Amino acid sequence: MPSFFFRRKFCSRRRGRCPSVFKRKQKAKVQIDHLPQELVEMVVSFLPMKDAARTSVLSSKWRQGWASYPRLTLNSETMLGITGKVDYASEEEQNKYKMKFIENVHAVMRQHQGFGVDEFLLEFGLSDRDAHHIDNWVSLAASMRMKRLVIDLSGLSLECKIVPEKYALPLQLLDDIGTIKHLRNLQLSNLSLKPLGDFGGFVNLTMLELQLVDVTEGDLESLLCKCPALERLALNTCGPFMSLRIGHQLSRLEHLCLGDGTLVEKLKIEAMNLRTISHSYNVGEIVVRKDSQISEVTADMNIPPRTQAGNGYKDTLQYMFTGLPSALPCVRKVSLNIWEGIQTLEVPKCASSFTHLRHLTLSMYLRLQWKFDILRLVHLLQAAPFLEHFELNIDELLLPLYDEDLIPSIPRWPHDHLKTALFQGFVGNHDLIALAIYILNNAESLKLMNIQTKTEGHRLVAEELLRVEDLRRVLNIL
Repeated sequence: MPSFFFRRKFCSRRRGRCPSVFKRKQKAKVQIDHLPQELVEMVVSFLPMKDAARTSVLSSKWRQGWASYPRLTLNSETMLGITGKVDYASEEEQNKYKMKFIENVHAVMRQHQGFGVDEFLLEFGLSDRDAHHIDNWVSLAASMRMKRLVIDLSGLSLECKIVPEKYALPLQLLDDIGTIKHLRNLQLSNLSLKPLGDFGGFVNLTMLELQLVDVTEGDLESLLCKCPALERLALNTCGPFMSLRIGHQLSRLEHLCLGDGTLVEKLKIEAMNLRTISHSYNVGEIVVRKDSQISEVTADMNIPPRTQAGNGYKDTLQYMFTGLPSALPCVRKVSLNIWEGIQTLEVPKCASSFTHLRHLTLSMYLRLQWKFDILRLVHLLQAAPFLEHFELNIDELLLPLYDEDLIPSIPRWPHDHLKTALFQGFVGNHDLIALAIYILNNAESLKLMNIQTKTEGHRLVAEELLRVEDLRRVLNIL
């Protein structure tokens, strides 16, 4: 009998005696209910809110894990499962959505009562008629010792609907020792603030953002004085305010933003450590401390001349010399969005007006029928002798191509510290070509000039007229 037969028989006997050697090991079954409570809560915290809520049906441990979920986002997507814009629905459908939303929010708040949360976001189109529901939710949220509170009652789209009867938020609902101590970030949108009364303030609040919020000058100033730890303040579409004061009590305030629609006739800034300010053309006179530390200014002055909005700057480029930057001894970075195309007096020739300015960005809207005087920008560059970065973004309508006219000759002026010059939306217009040549010839330390042209025709014009001036090979034309 063949030997291999005995080997097979012998092996089969061994397998019979030692079956565990040859059988696959079975993996140990993991019971999710046996996981430690801390691990369950950590797992739930990493899930999206809708998925975290679904885990509550698994067991009491997972139900408690959901109850301690750290970020409550109550909007149409999480409460209704709708990702579209509820505002576009019919009035009957909107009422149904609102009733269902309110019902679901009440259920979620009951499940989380007694537990702390880090973030509480309420984002749905509600009004003063729903005040008793909102008051209840805010009161419960205040007891959760949250760090971030967002109340946005404008729905999913600010553009499609503005609620006429705004909900009036009594800040006294947040006057809880836990809330006052823990709240760091407060964002309110499309509501009004009731008179503060004896409201104690937010001692540890570092960021406050108000958008479409109705509040009086006195109440706003009083609120700000009661937020001594504030570092960032943003006011978007608020006001109008005849006079607004950012008081010295805000000694930690570093960033101030006054967005479009925030109307301020006179702004007085006393905060000693403010570093950056951003504002639109709706802000009139700005008064700052003589020892102001503001080093960065962003101004959106992009308003057509026919709609002058009370800021007094008929020439938006003139803002550099008559507006806020001229009053700031330490300004290092300025970004201007301007409408340039009106015939005005020449920009003043100021010797070394901005000795600290290092970074200048101009975004300009140009029109065919208005003359673009390049010397205006040259004088601005000459007023900043230590400028290191210059950026020009051009938005033009039918600005003519290079038309064989003589390129303007600009007297030489040293720009020894300028290292980079960027042109976005460059067109082959002789004025812009003259500016680029001026920089190439006068910036001895220039390391890069990047020109992003709008069309192939503009690129060819730039290649033909600028390459011959690029003696240091720093030009990049796209």
